[in-house]
Amino acid sequence: MHRWVVMLIGFTLHAKADNTAYINWIAGLPDQGIPVEDLDWQRLVASPSPAVLQQMVRRYALYVDRGRLDKRLFQPGWQIDDQPRKEKDQSQRYSIDDLKSLEPDLPQYRALINSLKKLKNWSLMAAQEFPDDLIFFKDDQHPAVARLNEWLMDLDLAEHLEGSVYTQAHKDVLTQVQLQFDLMPDGRLGIMTRQALLAITHERIRTLKANLERLRWLPSTLPYPHIRVDIAGFNVAWVKNKTHHKIHKAIVGMRHKQTPVFNDQVESVTFNPVWKVPHSIAAHSMLRAERKEPGFLKREGFVVYESWEDRAPAVAIDKVNWRSMTPGIFRYRLEQQPGEKNRLGRFKLDLPNQFGVYLHDTDKPELFEEERRMFSSGCTRVEGIADLIQTIFHQQSMAWVHKTAPEELTYKRMLFQPVPIYFVYFTAWPDESGRVRFREDIYRQDAAMTSWF
Repeated sequence: MHRWVVMLIGFTLHAKADNTAYINWIAGLPDQGIPVEDLDWQRLVASPSPAVLQQMVRRYALYVDRGRLDKRLFQPGWQIDDQPRKEKDQSQRYSIDDLKSLEPDLPQYRALINSLKKLKNWSLMAAQEFPDDLIFFKDDQHPAVARLNEWLMDLDLAEHLEGSVYTQAHKDVLTQVQLQFDLMPDGRLGIMTRQALLAITHERIRTLKANLERLRWLPSTLPYPHIRVDIAGFNVAWVKNKTHHKIHKAIVGMRHKQTPVFNDQVESVTFNPVWKVPHSIAAHSMLRAERKEPGFLKREGFVVYESWEDRAPAVAIDKVNWRSMTPGIFRYRLEQQPGEKNRLGRFKLDLPNQFGVYLHDTDKPELFEEERRMFSSGCTRVEGIADLIQTIFHQQSMAWVHKTAPEELTYKRMLFQPVPIYFVYFTAWPDESGRVRFREDIYRQDAAMTSWF
């Protein structure tokens, strides 16, 4: 691509003034992770006619607005409504301001663009910054150590490094890199370790491009306030506006029972909820637990109903022959009553959706201390969910009365206004300080996209 940039610079010096701005806009799209095809570079340097140039502008405008890749192919589970802008009529031209306005109006988009710029620079300058004859040993002092600090931080391989002295902290980081690439784990920066860092840099660049594309799949503007379920980040955020949000730790679905990517609205809050166990869980996990430990269902506060009919009668748990029961003939409906052992805890945020998922409390708060929190069957458990609900109530001028209600009483409160909620999946995302963090691709969703980029 670089040869086209050089040729393009020479061409734009002679281009008509009204064309130059459009050419520069297209040439700048790789900064947003949108590749410009070689054929289009050739057209740009060959002095395209205004009509040809406008055709290119219209095509790339769609890429900025809706994404370059078809999400139905590259991430089939993505179910978030896009709301693309209305495409201009063929007789209308996009102004440069129109084109800039197509970019997602989200602070995370700019943060990922800035990170992409830094890593592209490292991919070009690393050999110059760290030449072949430069090898660091512990306690060495060198100006290049400060630059190494920046590189490792930009790659999200270290939390905090400073100064120009090569310390044990540097050795620890590079040892992990060396182990990842089957190199001698001596913790020194040499040629092979530098190349390993370059490999990680290129991988991160592709990851950033994939996540910039995901941001383009979102609506260009989001309503405020809203709730964001950050699946790969294991957190839930109350997003008041572009700059203010409150983060809660979250537990999401296991790899074989993934939390879906979609948007909806929270309509109500259920206090002391009854857990109506999905049939797949009841016929497998619950049945297995009862067969392993007879009396499990009674101890855990479950009520068993004859069927899934609304008026189905309750069945005495000890009257069912659980040992002869198999998942294939399991017909019962299980409901766990409110209490300390209830899997949903004390609160549930209700949202109507085809996946049957919702946000709720938990009876096992100790799981929030785990780093990889993939323990649910698709729903999202939220740490401090009472605080989140109080925030919603305060924002809607609703009174908080839960403390005065008995714990065994199940009741629902409708919100004055539904709250938009977005379940999203991003493997590169800025933290509260604005620094981009790279996450584990827990659901293996990146490969198709990063291979394309």
